[in-house]
Amino acid sequence: MAEQAGSGIEPPVEPRVRRALGLLERFAPAIGARWATELWCTPPSVDASLRMPPGVPPSEPVEAHWAGHRIAGEAWGEGPPVYLVHGWGGCRAHLGVFVKPLVAAGHRVIAFDLPSHNDSDPGALAPGRTTIVECAEAVRAFVGEHGPARAVVAHSLGAKASALAVARGADIERLVFLAPMGDFSWYLDIFADRHGFGPRILGGLQRRLDRRLKMPLVDTDIVRVAATLVAAPPLLVIHDPDDPDSPYDMSQELVGAWPGSALLTTRGLGRLAHYRILRHRPAIDAGIDFVGSAAE
Repeated sequence: MAEQAGSGIEPPVEPRVRRALGLLERFAPAIGARWATELWCTPPSVDASLRMPPGVPPSEPVEAHWAGHRIAGEAWGEGPPVYLVHGWGGCRAHLGVFVKPLVAAGHRVIAFDLPSHNDSDPGALAPGRTTIVECAEAVRAFVGEHGPARAVVAHSLGAKASALAVARGADIERLVFLAPMGDFSWYLDIFADRHGFGPRILGGLQRRLDRRLKMPLVDTDIVRVAATLVAAPPLLVIHDPDDPDSPYDMSQELVGAWPGSALLTTRGLGRLAHYRILRHRPAIDAGIDFVGSAAE
């Protein structure tokens, strides 16, 4: 989904792929759209550690299932569950800095890998591929099997998946979104630009994604999801204007659309803001304070 389009964390698209898609744009856009759909649904290999940060205590393995698909995770502590949901191409260790303070606040903390990420099985697609709807179902499955969420702390695409999980009935009391993904229309344009194709393949890509998801892709955007909620959980959005991979102004729009939400703006995290926010102490402290203690 081209989530790391501006950060340089994801490797650049190979020139031969850009050339091939450019030719398919001109002469065979249907074939190009089929290829682009598979590329879109393939999480990138982000150059980041899969290990939990230093000081995180030993965990116990946990898992959840939906439609026969296994989602792998781990858990710490006892108390009301708080779920940690990573972003596109990420892993459960990305939000590991939240584990110790949330356990200290009396929570059972559960982190898991989304479908086709790391230790989790794929969903209905080929191994190594997944969709936003499958990621939302993974969130919903964990909350359904391990108990209603005191909170979900989610990063990037994990935020979008968590919002969609709420709309699909997941029992979540409150939400913390770190650098949430913006509207998919923005990512589609960036994806097309990175991969060297134009409007003919782009139109076919979007139609194929709508069919694959069995709903319009744009209806998975958080602002649209917010409009469907009868009772939206309280939401804290934490974002940095320097973030090149998730537009800050879309978080401002989200807070305007989501009742009972607030925006905390971090500053100066630079071009790697999308990931630095996961180690930014003011952001971490704000998220923990918003979740609160289990005794509250």
